Amino acid sequence: MKKSQQFLFLVTLIVAMMFVISACGGQDETTSTADSGGNGDEKGEKTATAEETTTMKVAFGPGEGSLPYDTVVLFKDYVEEHSDGEIEVELFPDSQLGSDTSVLNALRQGNIESTLLSTALTSLVPEFGVFDIPFLFANREKVEQIAHGEIWEEDLRGMLPQKDLVGIGFWEAGFRQVTNNEKPITEPEDLEGLSIRVPESEIRMALFSHFGANPIAMDFGEVFTGLQQGVIDGQEGPLSNTKGARMEEVQKYLSVTNHVYSPAYMIASKKWFDSLSGEHQKIILEAGRYAGDEIRKQAEELDGELLDYFEQEGMEVNQANVEAFQSEMDPVIDIIKNKIDPEFVDKVVEAAK
Repeated sequence: MKKSQQFLFLVTLIVAMMFVISACGGQDETTSTADSGGNGDEKGEKTATAEETTTMKVAFGPGEGSLPYDTVVLFKDYVEEHSDGEIEVELFPDSQLGSDTSVLNALRQGNIESTLLSTALTSLVPEFGVFDIPFLFANREKVEQIAHGEIWEEDLRGMLPQKDLVGIGFWEAGFRQVTNNEKPITEPEDLEGLSIRVPESEIRMALFSHFGANPIAMDFGEVFTGLQQGVIDGQEGPLSNTKGARMEEVQKYLSVTNHVYSPAYMIASKKWFDSLSGEHQKIILEAGRYAGDEIRKQAEELDGELLDYFEQEGMEVNQANVEAFQSEMDPVIDIIKNKIDPEFVDKVVEAAK
C-alpha cells in the first residue's frame, strides 16, 4: 500500500512537471511569436518607409565648382528639407550617366528622373534656341523677367509635355565667353580659321561660321580631351562651366565676349513626374524656382571671382570689342528667324528689354 502510494505520488509529480514544462514552452513560443510579430511589424514599417522614399537622379555635364552644379545642390537641399526626406535627390555630374543626347532619350523613356540641359535642348525643341540670339540680355535682371514671365511659365514649359518632358526650373549656365590656344579674341576677324567647340545647336554653329570660325558640335563631356589632344583649338561657354571642367589646364587665352547668355533648364521625365503625388510635384516646382532665383543672385559676383581665378592660373584674359561683334548680328538673327517662328523671336526680344 505504501509502495503503491509512493508510485502514485511519483507519477503525479512527473505529470505535473510535464504540464509545467509544456506550459513554459508554450509561453516561450507565444512570446517568441509575439516578438516575431513585433519585429515583423517594425520591418514592415521600415519597408513601407523605404518604399515611400522617392529617388530623383539628376544627370548633368558640368562638374563640381560650376554654377549648374551649385544650383543642383541648392535644388537638392530645398527638396529634401521640404519633403522631410521623402524625396532623395542624387547628383550625377561630369556626364557620369552619359552624353546630353543619351540622357535626354533616357529621360523621355522614364529611365532617368531628371537632367540639367542648356543649348542641347534645342535639338528637341528648336524654340529654346531663341536664347542663342547674340547680346539678347543686358543683365541678369532682364533674365529674371523671362524666368518669371509668360515666355518660360507658359510658352516654353508648355512645349515640353508633348516631348514627354516637364520643365522644372529656368536656371543659369551664364554669359558665354571664348577660350582658345592660339590668340586673344578682340575683333570678330580673330575667330577666323579657329576650330571652336559649340553645343549641339545649328544657330550657335551659324553664329561662329558667320565670323569665319570652324564650329564643331561636341558633347560637353568630351571637350577637355578634345582640347588636350588638339582636336579643337578652343571652346565657348560660361565661366563656371569652364572652371568646372578644369579647362584652364588646357587653354591659354580667355576672351570676355558675353556673346550669348545661356539659361540652364532643369527638366524632368513626364512619366516619372506624373507618378508623384501632387504635394511632391509642388515641392519640386517650388525648388526649381527657388534655386534659379538664388543662383542668379550669386552669379554676378562669381563672374569677377572666376576671371581673377583664371588669371592666377596662368590664362591671359582680355576684353573683346563687343560693339564690333554686335554690329554684325543682323544676319545671325535672320538665321534664327528662319528656324524659329519669327513672331516668337520678336516676343522674346521684346520681353528681354
